[in-house]
This record gives sequence, C-alpha cells and structure tokens, in this order.
Amino acid sequence: MKHNIVTAIAITIFALSGIIFWETGFAWLIFIAIALAYLAVTAYGSFNIQANYFLKSTSRGKRKSIALTFDDGPDPETTPRILDMLREKNVKATFFVIGKRAEKHPELLRRIDEEGHIVGNHSYSHHYLIAFFSTEKLKNDLDRCSGVIAGILGKTPKFFRPPFGVTNPRYARVLRDLKLDSVGWSLRSLDTKARNKYEIINRVISAVNAKDIILLHDNRKVTADSLEDLIEHCLQKGIKIEPLSKLIQKEPYE
Repeated sequence: MKHNIVTAIAITIFALSGIIFWETGFAWLIFIAIALAYLAVTAYGSFNIQANYFLKSTSRGKRKSIALTFDDGPDPETTPRILDMLREKNVKATFFVIGKRAEKHPELLRRIDEEGHIVGNHSYSHHYLIAFFSTEKLKNDLDRCSGVIAGILGKTPKFFRPPFGVTNPRYARVLRDLKLDSVGWSLRSLDTKARNKYEIINRVISAVNAKDIILLHDNRKVTADSLEDLIEHCLQKGIKIEPLSKLIQKEPYE
C-alpha cells in the first residue's frame, strides 16, 4: 500500500535529516516540514479514494462502457422513481445501500435485486464519524450491513463503498477480514450539492468517458429528476451503460 511506502520514506528522510542537519540548528525546522508534508499526503490519501493510499479500490472499469452507481439508499420516495426509470430504459445499476435503511425497507431491496440490479454494502450506520471507529466497531458495522442484505436477499455482497469515500488503515484490515472489495468512482455527479437536474446532467455529460464508474445518490429528488436525460445523453453519445460487475470484471456476491 502507498501509505506504507510513504511512511517508510518519511522516516528515512527524517533520520537522514537529523544526521545531516543536527549541528546546523535547522534540524527542527526540517523535522516540522517533513511532518507537515507527511500529514498533507496522508490526508489527501484518506479523502481521495482513487489514490489507493491505504487500500486498493476499483475506481475505473476494464471495458469501453460505463456503470451507474447509487449510494445512501434505499429511500421510499426516490428509489422507486429511479428504479422505474432504469426499468423503462433497460439499464442495470448498482445500489450501495445503508444497512439500517435496507432494514426498514426490505421490499425496496428485494425490488432492486429482482429487477437485475446489484446490491452493495455501504455500511450499516453511515455514521459521520465512521472513519474514527475502532477496527472492531468498524468490522461489526460493515458485517451487520452484509448480514442485513444477506437476510433479505439470501446472498452476501462482495462490493463495498466506504461512506464519504474516506479510507484508513482500519478499513484495509476490515475489508480483508470480511472479504469485501472496495469500489470507488471515477466521476462524481455532485448530485448532493446540485440545485437542479441540469447541474447534474451537464457535469456528467461534459466529463464522462469510457470505463467511468459514476457516483450518484438514490436518496435525492434532483437525481431522480435528472436520470432520464442523463441516460439518454449517454446513449446518444454512443456510451454503453453496463452492470458494474461486467465493467470491472468481478463477481458482486459470495
């Protein structure tokens, strides 16, 4: 992992700087500069899932097509609208669900699965401090989400998307233990900040390329509003939309 390499390099530079500059009086300034640089790189790696800093995440596909992925559902108001549109356009997507929401709306989870979409793990709690959970607490949270999905659908997900796209060394250990594959994205729709559907459509259409994994959210009305136009624009540009498992060549369930 890149984190281990960066840490080893930082320690080496730190030690060499102490040897070389100790008698000059500048050693402490150099130590501080190294520490700040290390913290900056680590913060970037934590918040940028594509950096693969702590663990390997699949953020692009292997085929000349794209995949639509939806986080933070299922939502009783907007997920059905999104499913209706996907069915009308004959498009298959992936839904990274929050366990506690899936628990409340099992009928939506079953519909997602029955209509040929993939269900992935997006944690049980989606707690805003989940990145600070202990290894044991994080493992219990993710395992609980997988248990909810398995209990409703009879199959255990292998795809996992970290809440907020934040990773750390604890995630690396937990995903390895639970045999989960981290899935990121290559194109953010920014639908959580969009004021209207055109902001989403324009952002995606202006930036989309083959092999993209597009991040959307199925708990947003504006996302549901934009989906028909978004799909149509992609198809008009000759961009094929495929299931995530096909795009990245990995099985979605155990």
